[in-house]
Amino acid sequence: MNKQDLVRELSQNLDMSQKAVRETLDALMEEIILIMEEGEKYNQSGFGTFKAELTNERISYNPVLKKRMKLPVRKKVKFRPSAKLKDKINE
Repeated sequence: MNKQDLVRELSQNLDMSQKAVRETLDALMEEIILIMEEGEKYNQSGFGTFKAELTNERISYNPVLKKRMKLPVRKKVKFRPSAKLKDKINE
């Protein structure tokens, strides 16, 4: 399922226009991104927690150039599903 499929399903289930659903989803995603950019985590009860974590600087090997290279510190997104979500998908 992609975003358009989700918009279509939600539009039918909520009796809303696809445009309104798409705008709502876009606003939600933007807000979650802003929360993580500020270093905070977003917890959706019953679903899980999203957070941005810093990776350590590390040395990696580039097989094309056959050289070691330093990878800088960066942020990566982590998601931890809730127990309720895990139980639901394993039923």
